[in-house]
Amino acid sequence: MTDAGQPTPQHPPEVAVSTRRRLSFLWLLPLVAALIAGWLGWRWLEDRGPQIVITFQSGDGLEAGRTRIKHKNVDLGVIESVRLSDDLSQVIATARMDRTAGRHLKEGTRFWVVAPRLSLGGVSGLSTVVSGTYVEMEPGGGEDRREFDALDEPPVIRADVPGRSFSLKAEQLGSLAQGSPVYFRGVQVGEVMGYNLSPQDRTVSVSVFVRAPYEGLVREGSRFWRSSGIQFTAGAEGLKFQTESLKTLALGGVVLETPPDPEAGEQAKDWSTFTLYEDQATAAAARDRLRVRYRLEFPGSVQGLQAGAPVLMRGLTVGHVAAVRLEYDEATQELRIPVDIDFEPDLVARTYSVVDGKPMDEATVRKLIATQVDKGLRARLASGNLLTGQKLVSFDYAPGVPPAPGSERSELPTVASSDLDSIMASAGVVMEKVSALPLDALIADLRGTLQSVGGLAGSPDLARSLAALAKALGSADALMRDADRQLPDLVKSLRGVATAAQGTLNSANGLLGGGGGQADLAGVMRQLNDAARSFRVLADYLERHPEALLRGKRP
Repeated sequence: MTDAGQPTPQHPPEVAVSTRRRLSFLWLLPLVAALIAGWLGWRWLEDRGPQIVITFQSGDGLEAGRTRIKHKNVDLGVIESVRLSDDLSQVIATARMDRTAGRHLKEGTRFWVVAPRLSLGGVSGLSTVVSGTYVEMEPGGGEDRREFDALDEPPVIRADVPGRSFSLKAEQLGSLAQGSPVYFRGVQVGEVMGYNLSPQDRTVSVSVFVRAPYEGLVREGSRFWRSSGIQFTAGAEGLKFQTESLKTLALGGVVLETPPDPEAGEQAKDWSTFTLYEDQATAAAARDRLRVRYRLEFPGSVQGLQAGAPVLMRGLTVGHVAAVRLEYDEATQELRIPVDIDFEPDLVARTYSVVDGKPMDEATVRKLIATQVDKGLRARLASGNLLTGQKLVSFDYAPGVPPAPGSERSELPTVASSDLDSIMASAGVVMEKVSALPLDALIADLRGTLQSVGGLAGSPDLARSLAALAKALGSADALMRDADRQLPDLVKSLRGVATAAQGTLNSANGLLGGGGGQADLAGVMRQLNDAARSFRVLADYLERHPEALLRGKRP
């Protein structure tokens, strides 16, 4: 209270108010959300993977946002967009790959469309009928890459299949195609991957792949030849017909052959180049082996003998004909037909291939052949096939031939052929000699002499007539002796002709089998049968009536 007795007024209390602002926790929620969204976006970008461009020749089966990219049926990406190139010749697809597939996008990576395919080699891609078409990715090596050219066809061999690739050179492709099998002794060991034409030498290069563990079969001395599925040959060795599997009939094939050690050599390196031969005979002829060249000259014609015909030693092949040509000898002014043959000692039994523990050389082979020539070894032409008319060279020991000098020369002695053509030619020569004899004049002289004897009985010229008769009888006797000497050989030849013709007819009848569609051949066989019957009748008649050679056949 105050001095005046008045009460003292009271002041209200003062409140201290802070002027500093505080941040609300509500503002942290958007910040946290933004951070989470950024992190998720970064993870999405990181997991999204790279973008690539794939060029296709056709857009068949490609759909943006739906066509998947797979490897071993696992998704690795998706096609995002599909468009045509500026020149409208190709289809360009943009694909988004997964992050895990980014490190496999290299220069050797391959892409192709997997869809149902029906070909001669089989059916593939049937699973896409239900799941839909997709793009297959095959990882490869090399530098990183983001642009690729897709394959038009699925590869025959995947990159992860163990084995080795080789290149075969050929003059023409023939029936080979992608996927054609490669055989070794009838077992499929690989496939044909592809082929291309070389613009430099115009040869066809065929790429083949031999799977593991068979790649070790390919050596430096290996040979490859075609296997078309059906092989039909009619040569000097007869008719041959061979067939392979149905797959080979449709796609063709390649046959691999490797000689035994040590001829095989070392293992062939990857992508080694070999020659692709047309058939097994050509591949065998091209093999590196010893060949000794000899020259033959046959009496008479060599029609039907061609280069490549076999050279036989008592029915077994010991070589081949190298060349048949016509030569003019200016010194003697004569035409010659030499025949060059290649004797191959490797085709003889192994006991002849090694002398004193060493392989045979050319000098040893020539010495061996010269020794056999001294023992009577001679060459002659023989019929390899009567239907085709082809001939071959046959060696055998001829009894009674004069010995030849045992020098190591390059020309071998020959003898006349003993086939059907030669027998017919010999018979024709004998007939011509018989026809050339003056039988009519001799008989006329004999008749005139007899008439003179009858008319001049008691005449002073009787002695002269009797002398003429004696001379005529002597000529007739000499003629009969000559005929007697030639008649057995002629009859034997005619019987041989008849026997050979009959054997040929039996073989031909067995070959034809009486089947239809062979009217011409059947007619030829009937004519040959008639000719054989005529020869047999003539031989029998001459054997019973040898005087028919002089007087002819009596009615």
